[in-house]
Amino acid sequence: MDGDEETDGRDGPEFFGEEEPVLLTDESLWPGLEEYLPLHRKECRLVRCERILVRGEEEGCVFHNSDVYISEIVVDLQELAGDEDGLSAILIGLGSHRLRSVVKELELGLNPEEIEKIHLHKTPAEVEERRVAIRRLPTYAERLLEAVGGPRRMALYLPKSLRAALKGNGAVPTALDLAEAAIAAWGTDVLKHCKTSLDRLDPPKKWAGSAKAVEFVRALGFPEEWAGERGKRRDPFLEVEGPRPLPPLHAYQRTIADNVRKLLRGEYGAERRGMIGMPTGSGKTRVAVQAVVEAMRDDGFSGGVLWVADRGELCEQAVEAWRQVWSSEGAKAAWLRVSGMWGEQDEPLPMTELHVVVATVQTLAARLSKRPDEYGFLADFRLVAFDEAHRSIAPTSTSVMEELGLTRFQRADEPFLLGLTATPYRGQDEIETARLVRRYGRKRLDWGAFASDDSEAVIRELQGIGVLARADHKVIEGATFPFSAFSGKERTQMWDSPWLPPSVEKRIARNTERTGRIVEAYKEYVPPDWPALVFATSVEHAQTLAALLELKGIRARAVSGATSRQTRRRAVEEFRGGEIKALVNYGVFREGFDAPKTRAIIVARPVYSPNLYFQMIGRGLRGPENGGNERCLVLDVRDNIETFDRALAFSQLDWLWDHDHS
Repeated sequence: MDGDEETDGRDGPEFFGEEEPVLLTDESLWPGLEEYLPLHRKECRLVRCERILVRGEEEGCVFHNSDVYISEIVVDLQELAGDEDGLSAILIGLGSHRLRSVVKELELGLNPEEIEKIHLHKTPAEVEERRVAIRRLPTYAERLLEAVGGPRRMALYLPKSLRAALKGNGAVPTALDLAEAAIAAWGTDVLKHCKTSLDRLDPPKKWAGSAKAVEFVRALGFPEEWAGERGKRRDPFLEVEGPRPLPPLHAYQRTIADNVRKLLRGEYGAERRGMIGMPTGSGKTRVAVQAVVEAMRDDGFSGGVLWVADRGELCEQAVEAWRQVWSSEGAKAAWLRVSGMWGEQDEPLPMTELHVVVATVQTLAARLSKRPDEYGFLADFRLVAFDEAHRSIAPTSTSVMEELGLTRFQRADEPFLLGLTATPYRGQDEIETARLVRRYGRKRLDWGAFASDDSEAVIRELQGIGVLARADHKVIEGATFPFSAFSGKERTQMWDSPWLPPSVEKRIARNTERTGRIVEAYKEYVPPDWPALVFATSVEHAQTLAALLELKGIRARAVSGATSRQTRRRAVEEFRGGEIKALVNYGVFREGFDAPKTRAIIVARPVYSPNLYFQMIGRGLRGPENGGNERCLVLDVRDNIETFDRALAFSQLDWLWDHDHS
């Protein structure tokens, strides 16, 4: 033993390098422990030691009178140098090992969750005090900022490109700017996204609308929807009674609906297949549904209808269309059952009369292959309709059709097959159009509905009668990127897809100057009260643009495929209701999205297919006759990828823009 080491002069363990004894409940240790201590332990103290010498025993915790003596735990970090995960776990554990030792030696019987709360100074009283203080703050942004622990922590939850944009624009964001940016980027999922900084507030472990999550957000003064929503099962069916009037069909819609009814009545001979090709925004779903409803009501058409889409949102819109049309046009005193078959919904009853089953192609394929006996009744349905029929050439859709008796060879006893798709345009999409027409019996049920079968002339005709809005066009200069900077695999993919590869899109999206020009163009050309839909270049780009627009005083939200379904739906409802002015998205809303009052479309995602591009801008082309506007502003970002000679889609639609409008 070294000469400068002194013992405490008592029998038992020898302690070296002692500090002054500290109460276990001292603020520097664990004030939250006090409520768990029995009365006779309230004055228990901890002495920190460099080393304890216990003769004949292992080193550990030793009690002497009212003091608790705990040895320091020495960790040899050298042994962990190559184990990053192990080192992280050891370092995290170092902060609470003494507390666990104390709890064990005092035989308090606490569980790990209670020990963790004490370690974080989270007594119920302290948690409630903190929650109340946050709840008293006047705005959501201020409450969020306080909840996560201030601006430094808040900044950690912003996308990297947003932090770069904020840093690069010269203005120093305030603490509240950071919180508002986070809300714009993450929407009602923001608390869940920041959950690692909420420990001192006793956050819930689960956020999917659990009782504790709802109690937590209420306690902090946030709306209940910030707690998320439970994965509720939708009603397996709804029953619809008619009639409740809808506006009459337009003349061109009436022509197409009559053609569908002729198909279902057998007036085209042996032909049992047909396709409706109509421009985005001209009412494909309404026409198809009403034609079938009228056939049920007036033409003796009987048997079930299977309506197939590729996404849950499209299925929800189809169910609503059937509800509205049957309520308006259905047979009096008759009920139509509309069953849903997507997600985790129960299987529909095997009814084949006045029964519509709306299903995603993925769910349908899985259930037909795994449980054919239970779903065999679908093969007896009289009509199968594929929404967004341009996707029905894919292998999954082909397999489903074969299961239902729809093979490449038409049979006299097969169900009727109806496809709905956007009007195809000239150029590279003609090959796909030809394949579609062959699959649907080469029968275009929209022929004869318009003065011309030329796609461009159809658009102009619909603009002329106010069904579609006229389009004003502006170009935003994007950024220049050398083609050689991309990998060989990326360059190959760039030639083969209507979109750039995700890795290239992300690289483009990170260009802060480009992002800044988009925001400035929005401010220059889009009045603040106009609802605007923005197509971003990546998920992070959508979050960054939404946050920057929010900081410019424009109420904005970001949505993408990564956004929870409930949060996305809520953002859409707020956009339609006018609360949100800029809805910034990546990878969604190209189809099946309806917000007729949209006044501006900003296409910041490079797209090379005229069909896909028109579907995107079609979200804003609803005319006054369809509840929309006379004019829509389209802003396109023109990026330059040097020596890459594919033309952006908007450059192929010069005929669409209203050049004469001042």
